[in-house]
Parts: sequence; structure tokens; C-alpha cells
Amino acid sequence: MKLKKILAGVLAGNICLSLCACGEIAKKDKSELDSLIGSSQSDSKTDSAADDSSKDDSSQIEIKTTPSELYELMKGYETKLDISPEFFEWCVETTGDTEFIEKVYNDISANGYSDDKWYSYSGMTVKATKDLYSGIAYTQDNYYVLDGDGEDGISLIFGGDINLDDTYYPMERLSELGSDIEKCISPYLIEKLNGADIASLNSEFCFSDRGTPMAGKQWTFRGKTENIWIYEKLGLDIVLLANNHIFDFGEDAFYDTLDTLTNAGIEYMGAGRDIAEASAPVYYIIEGKKIAFVAATRAEKYILTPEAKENEPGVLRCYDPAAYLEVIREAKENADYVVASVHWGKEHSHGLEDVQPETGYQYIEAGADVIIGSHAHCLQGIEYYNGKPIVYNLGNFWFDGYDIDTGLLELTINDDDSVTLQFIPASQKNSQTTYVGGEAEGERILQCLRDYSFNVEIDENGYITEKIQ
Repeated sequence: MKLKKILAGVLAGNICLSLCACGEIAKKDKSELDSLIGSSQSDSKTDSAADDSSKDDSSQIEIKTTPSELYELMKGYETKLDISPEFFEWCVETTGDTEFIEKVYNDISANGYSDDKWYSYSGMTVKATKDLYSGIAYTQDNYYVLDGDGEDGISLIFGGDINLDDTYYPMERLSELGSDIEKCISPYLIEKLNGADIASLNSEFCFSDRGTPMAGKQWTFRGKTENIWIYEKLGLDIVLLANNHIFDFGEDAFYDTLDTLTNAGIEYMGAGRDIAEASAPVYYIIEGKKIAFVAATRAEKYILTPEAKENEPGVLRCYDPAAYLEVIREAKENADYVVASVHWGKEHSHGLEDVQPETGYQYIEAGADVIIGSHAHCLQGIEYYNGKPIVYNLGNFWFDGYDIDTGLLELTINDDDSVTLQFIPASQKNSQTTYVGGEAEGERILQCLRDYSFNVEIDENGYITEKIQ
């Protein structure tokens, strides 16, 4: 678990205390506060009138705008915020800015108000503010409040498939090298994962010490629960479980996977104990913005992995995209930025199936801000649609025994809400994933990615931008 998640718990507690102070104590004492301020203002005027000869600024009591006055002003404007005098007191506590009410009142008086301005006032979007003030961000299982790294923008890191089955190539190679993960995955790549605000991979196996292989399935993968240390070492925050291997060893092993991840403080998406959990967006509030993660799968020719139902565990499917479209719409309604992961595409093919762009465009239209694909076990191209990137497949990150191009995708949500996209090239050889940026091998991989892609430009450092036609 990353240190910032521990810090987030402290932050959550502090804000909750502020919320309680401003929600309970302030409700009780608001009239007394307004009365006190009014009394002070009245006394100041009386004293001034009584002694005109005494004009010393140090003796004057500064007249401040009250929370009630700001509330009355903002009532004249349309807003999605749940405003009240107590709410504005909470804003002062949360931002730590004692001049907050005065500044906001003066700006609105001079320039008017719309919710687009709220972030510039508070450092929080309207959607993040509502969840923090109401307390929902701390009471719902699918919410995380993270402490940012202090750098500009919010960094999200994505990689492809990972497999910790003890009888399969990557873990066998790890054992040969003395169980030192840095000998199997470059320290630089591990550093990038840990350095991101949110790091994610596709977890293509189940974590369990029990169960039997699914009947009729050629490849089944199961990793020991004790090997969760590898995910902790990689600094993962959330993993994709909407795939065709999460149920390989049955229901008990599936539940073990959920429990193992939860106990390690790692969130999961696209699967659950029932359809409600499998469909639920995972929300992160970080640096005042709210990000949603959602996931679904359509990866099996012969469908064996169970679909989650009202009272049955499984994954969220998107062979028919209707249900996933609703999940994306819900996420967009509640979040500022939506990451939609899809397990799709033809295995071992750089080319796309027709359904990938067809449904990918629908997901963007429904509200996805980026689509991250997996399942093909090799890189596929990138395309922009309506200004949003579709990353069709990130291939294997650390999964198999054959040699293959791979890498990490870093997405940064900048302070002005623009997005920077960078591909960090790596090569998996002999079940070891090595960073190759700045080398001839890295440039070759970037050129391959250019060849697979559609309307994008990728520079020598891996930065990806939309090619304007």
C-alpha cells in the first residue's frame, strides 16, 4: 500500500472533524456568531462617533463578510452546491483560508457566479466538494480520498496484463532469480508505478490457495495469496478484474481474490459479489478533483467466466454494450473524469476487431474520457475520438514467457483540465520486463505503436497528441 493512502486516512479524519465542527457546532452557534459579529460592528460605529478625534487604524475593528451574507448572495445564482452558511464555514476550515468568504463574496459581487468558478475559489470541483462536505467520500466502500504528491496535475499510470500463477513463466523466473522483483521488472518501471497518484494493471488470475481449475478451460491461472506483496511492491492502487481468468478456480477462489486485494488496500473494478458491486464505479478524490474508474469484459469466444447477477458473483460483461454504457453514464454524472477499461480484442493481433472502435466510440459518447484496453497480449494502436484517447490494448506487462513489446501509459490530468499522454516503452524478454526508453529498442517500439495507431502523433519521448486532420 502506498504511503499516500495512509496519509489520506489522516486527511479524511481531519476533514471529517472539520465537517463535524462546521456541520454540528456551527449549526448550533451560527446565530450567536452572526449576533457577535453584528454587535462588534455596532460597537465599532458607536465608539467612532463618540470620539472623532481618535482615528488610529489599530483601534478600528475590521468589518468582515459573514457566511450568511455570502449565502444570501449566492442564493441568487444557479448552483449544484448544497450551499448554506454552515457550508461556507466548512469551506473556510477545509481550505484553511480565513479570507475565503471575503474573497468569494467580493468576486461574485463584481463578476457574478457560475459553478465553473468554484474550483478557482476552493481548489475543489463541485462534484468533489459535494462528496467531501456530505461525508459520502468517507462512508462508501467505492470511494478513496488520496493525498496528492504535490506536483502539478494528477498522474495516472496504466499497464497491461500481469500473471502471478506460481506454475507459469513470470513467477518461475522470479523464483530462479531469488524472488527479487526488481530483477524481473525494471526498477525504473516500479518507480513510475509507485510515483503515480493512481497506478493500475490488469490482474489476469485469481489470488487463492484453494479451488479447482475450471472444467473445459485450456489455461487457468491462480496465484498464492501471500504473493500480494508483489502488488504492494509495485505500488498498485486499483486492478482490473473484468477479464477471462478471474474465475479460473471457482467461486471460493474468486472471493479469496476480492478479500486479498481489499486487505492489501488495493481496489478492484469490473467484478464483484453481485452485479451491483461489479458495476459500481470506483471513485477517487485527489487534489480537489473526482475521478471514476469503471471496467467490463467481452474477451471470450466460448463464454465461461460467469456474469455477475443480482445475487451471484462474477464480472460485468459488455458483449451487449448497453449495461456498460449505463455504468459509464452514471460515472460521468458523478465524476469529473472517467477512465473506462475494457477487456477485448483478438489475442496476439495488433489489428483491431470491428467491435472495438464501434463500441469504443459509444463509450466515449456516453462519457468516458479515456479508454484503456487489455486482453490481446500485445500492443494495439491508439486513436482519438471526439478529442478523447482510446488506447486499444496495452498488451502484456509481466505475463508470459515469450518476447514481446510492452510499456506503461502515463496520463496526467493537468491543473487546467487538459490531458498529457505519454507511452513509456519496455520489452518483455525471458519473463523479464525491462525499460528501454532512450534506446534504439525503445524508438523501435514507439515506431511500431505509431504504425498501429490512427490519428495520433508520437514524439521521440513517447508523448502522444491528436493529429489534426
